[in-house]
Amino acid sequence: RLKKYSKGMAQRIGLAQALMPDPDLLLLDEPTDGVDPVGRVEIRDLLKKLRSEGKTIMLNSHLLSEVESIADSAAILSGGRLIRMCSIDELTRRQCRFEIEADMNGCDFGFANESVMIIEQTDRKLVVELKSENDINEVIDQLRGKGVSIRAIIPSKLSLEESFIEAIGDDTGGVS
Repeated sequence: RLKKYSKGMAQRIGLAQALMPDPDLLLLDEPTDGVDPVGRVEIRDLLKKLRSEGKTIMLNSHLLSEVESIADSAAILSGGRLIRMCSIDELTRRQCRFEIEADMNGCDFGFANESVMIIEQTDRKLVVELKSENDINEVIDQLRGKGVSIRAIIPSKLSLEESFIEAIGDDTGGVS
């Protein structure tokens, strides 16, 4: 009898039942709720495998880190209304902010161009916000001109949770 199993095991059984007819569309509500950490990873890996096989998975979850690791796109709802719907990348990408991993050689850099704002600077990285994505070339040129060794340039991202809070905050005038 199913009621003798733990919630996590019942979740796994429910997922197995849903997969038995080999559906092209899978509707899941909180599939990892009550599942232990190892089970969460296994379910996540299974869902990614199904997605790679061309299955469509609609996942409802309050665990946004789970959604972010599994989904290609997301819809944010507030008060029954659709607020945003786009790819996870579009939801989490922060426009014109870059983290530059570099050996800064203890130098404090200022940029002549007012379209470049330094957000953070350490000996190992520089975080800049730009008026235009094209301004990253000027930043790179200036850093190289000063002998800085650049290891990586990483576009800054929000977590899906941070993006959700921003979207809901915009819709409700703030989160209470």
